Amino acid sequence: MKKYILSLVFAALAFAASAQDSNFIITYQMSLPVGETNDYISAFSGRGVGMEWRQHLASAPLSFGLSLDWNVLYQKTDDTYTNPGEGIVANGRQYRYMNIVPILAHANYYFNKDGIINPYLGVGVGTYYINQRTEFGQWAIVEKNWHFGVAPELGILADVNPSVDMIFSVRYNMAFKAGNSTDHSYLGFNIGFVY
Repeated sequence: MKKYILSLVFAALAFAASAQDSNFIITYQMSLPVGETNDYISAFSGRGVGMEWRQHLASAPLSFGLSLDWNVLYQKTDDTYTNPGEGIVANGRQYRYMNIVPILAHANYYFNKDGIINPYLGVGVGTYYINQRTEFGQWAIVEKNWHFGVAPELGILADVNPSVDMIFSVRYNMAFKAGNSTDHSYLGFNIGFVY
């Protein structure tokens, strides 16, 4: 399943590179865990990258596209570990990791399409692959799940160069409960280049 999804994403990105009314976006991403994710890892993370392709409509200030991101959350803690789904409660030094890979389809509306500063509002829908790992010394508790999720987004495109624009955006990532895992959510702060 993952192989087919990744093949579809890369085929779309290759098409984007050859299309005239489309953009290819590369972003550096920072993440702030919120909600139940903040209960597990509360530390702000600067470990993230993203790729996105957007196809623009000629008749309206709209675009549609696909994105593939990778965000890593990490925290060392001595807090009590609880997993109600598995009935686990444990104490001791832990190293907590979350590797999150959102694969989303997007729709965006632009408020000033031909302007130097172009604010936009968008939403993404798709899947989040989340690998959550809690290490206790030589032992680790690992959960791997595919979640359905949505990601509303607010951003700005800045025309800084005839061939390259910059993008700044804030995206609220919400991955709904899957398997024994809880809901996961985090705010993504993204900065990057638009080609």
